[in-house]
Amino acid sequence: MANGKMDVCYNIQTAVDEKNKLIAEFEVTNLVTDKNQLSEMTNKAAEILETPDLAAVADKGYDSASDIVKCLRNGIAAHVCGSEIDVCIPTGEPEGEITSHKNGRTVYIPERNIALCPMGKVLYPSHFINRVSKAAFSNYAECYRCPCKCTKGKAVRFEIDIPKECFSKVYDDSNLFVKQIHIKPNSELVKSRKSIVEHPFGTIKRNMDAGYCLTKGLEHVSGEFSLTFLAYNLKRVINILGSKKLIECISI
Repeated sequence: MANGKMDVCYNIQTAVDEKNKLIAEFEVTNLVTDKNQLSEMTNKAAEILETPDLAAVADKGYDSASDIVKCLRNGIAAHVCGSEIDVCIPTGEPEGEITSHKNGRTVYIPERNIALCPMGKVLYPSHFINRVSKAAFSNYAECYRCPCKCTKGKAVRFEIDIPKECFSKVYDDSNLFVKQIHIKPNSELVKSRKSIVEHPFGTIKRNMDAGYCLTKGLEHVSGEFSLTFLAYNLKRVINILGSKKLIECISI
């Protein structure tokens, strides 16, 4: 969707480092939104950059509680614009009673195939909604007697983005303890996002005249942007180090 109209596009994800504005990793998808893309890209970036301490900043389009929690559980601090929320996650031992929440969000726990509401209650897989291509998770008994409502919907269910072929009613809620955590993005990091990730896109679209895909199909477009991003990185390194130093580094 662009300016109220539908356009046929590819969704190109990039992971850009803050210091040098180099593209560390990218992926071409045909998904309509950016949701649930953050954890996958940050994991790849952490592996490439070989760092155990990574902070990722993203715009509001990546605001998925489950994906943010997935980043945290992988040791990556995710700062997503507008995502100050309370969520519950599994823990090794009891953490005390949960009495309230602020901007509570439900989180999907894939390894157990359950969802946790912001009050720490377990929501179980119910059915797959073909109309919206999402899985429904619910626990009517707990939701009806909960003092802290996190949804006004009469259905009292939560819809999770899961491919239909991956949906199952088999779940594991044994030996489960949960704790509530408050997630708040760092405002300074959020402000810096545009100067980090938008820098390469601006250069590629304007200076390199690569604002459109010249090929079709995920494989071909991935190959096209592999070359485009390689050219961008080379130009960027030359600007930072100079051509002589770059040739010396390549020759080692």
